[in-house]
Amino acid sequence: MKKVVVILKSESENSDNYGALLEKHGFEPVFIPTLDFSFKNLEVLRDRLLSPYKYSGLIFTSPRSITAVRDALRGQKLKDDWKTLENYSVGETSRDLIQRSLNLDTKGHHSGNASNLADFIKTDLYNKTVTMPFLFPCGNLKQDVLQNKLSEYGYSLDSVEVYETVPHRDLERNLVALFRSAEDASKDRTIDSLLFFSPSGINYCAHVFEKHRLDLTGKRIIAIGPSTKKAIENKGITVHRTAEKPSPDYVVGALLQDT
Repeated sequence: MKKVVVILKSESENSDNYGALLEKHGFEPVFIPTLDFSFKNLEVLRDRLLSPYKYSGLIFTSPRSITAVRDALRGQKLKDDWKTLENYSVGETSRDLIQRSLNLDTKGHHSGNASNLADFIKTDLYNKTVTMPFLFPCGNLKQDVLQNKLSEYGYSLDSVEVYETVPHRDLERNLVALFRSAEDASKDRTIDSLLFFSPSGINYCAHVFEKHRLDLTGKRIIAIGPSTKKAIENKGITVHRTAEKPSPDYVVGALLQDT
């Protein structure tokens, strides 16, 4: 019997990395695009990006914010003055994308989530004089953890909402089809685990589960990060394991704990 691991995340270039590592450990990965995004306020963001002297640096907590900066620049290079500032990001994938698309180095990529990043920034800036705000391109569903913690530590954010998060147009159809297929004993495959990467992802999926009465019994629920774990539990769903960082190694490590 093949053990299907359902990867519920937005479409991104690192999805293949998850699939390859899962297959290596005997799982059958099934990627279901969960979120889609529409960009906005790019002219506002562009104006901010042209004035690095007003900021202490840039902070990125999602791949979409990187795309927004790239698109706002309209093919121009990011001003070199940003390179001398204090720039931060969450996740190795985001750090690499920032280097490739913006030619900018960032710190804190190993932190794994916004809360840990805020703690890292506090430590990193110890004994440094930082008086200007950080430019923070973000989405409409951003959590307040980063802003609240940095404010507590004496730093401020200039947040620019640059994208809206919506459910992927095929999410409902793909989820229902997958569950129906897994119910067919002749297919010799069963859904072993579902991986949720964001609070918005579980919120949209939970609506589909309820609407179509899709049964989660016997399926391991894996949360990526503490905020996703909390969102899943708020839906009354038990979280079996939490991967502390959004990376293939951490996800596979969480899956293998029960096998």
